[in-house]
Amino acid sequence: MYPFLLPEVFGYTIPLYDVMIVLGCFFMLLYVLNRLEKNGYNRAQTNRIGILLVISLFLALASSWVFDGIFHSIQAGELDFGSITFIGGLIGGVVAFVVLMKYFYKDDNKDMKTIMNATLTGVVLAHAFGRIGCFFAGCCFGIPTESFLGVIFPSGHAHDLYPDQAVYPTQLFEAFFLFLLFIALNKVNTFKNIEVQIYLVSYGIWRFAIEFIRGDDRGELFPLITTEYNVFPTPSQFLSVLMVLLGGYLLYRTFHQPNNHVHQ
Repeated sequence: MYPFLLPEVFGYTIPLYDVMIVLGCFFMLLYVLNRLEKNGYNRAQTNRIGILLVISLFLALASSWVFDGIFHSIQAGELDFGSITFIGGLIGGVVAFVVLMKYFYKDDNKDMKTIMNATLTGVVLAHAFGRIGCFFAGCCFGIPTESFLGVIFPSGHAHDLYPDQAVYPTQLFEAFFLFLLFIALNKVNTFKNIEVQIYLVSYGIWRFAIEFIRGDDRGELFPLITTEYNVFPTPSQFLSVLMVLLGGYLLYRTFHQPNNHVHQ
């Protein structure tokens, strides 16, 4: 629950949030490149893809900052940048990666369907680690609760907003869901070669639902329902609906193409 639990290194205390983000990105890259090698890509090719993925991760961070700032600026009526949001980063990162692959990866065996299925599955793994980091930092928390699931944060944004009050550890709920989703995308044969579509639909539904018990500032977008803690739909719920619709459309296209074979 503490944002700083590591010893000082050269006078600097490393936040566990940063550690979990780095670990998530590392394991994501390891997974994606290993999976691509199993699909016939040689080491030189996976190295180039890995470099483009790293660049995309930095662009995803910038996109996350911009998306969240736009929503909060609309809500505040003035420029309000500073925080980040995952879905905004996902959109920017995927677009950046597709563009980079188009212009900087010219090998004949480029199969974007295979590459994107591996990449989005890797993103699920990285996101799971990131949510554990959110728990350590005391951000992305839930609404107050008196149930046995409640957690009292001794520091961080959750402590600032709800001092000495138990809240849902929505970060851990989501991390658990994402680890399960990662396992399912790897082990369930029905999901093979349609990982992108399954991810869009499943995470979109999950994120839409979990927003109802989030207790941090969610922002406002076309407010329809006002509760004690939030105004709905939140920007993340709006983007989640778009994810589900896109995933559903891609699934429809996948299973209704003439002579289409999902499994290889």
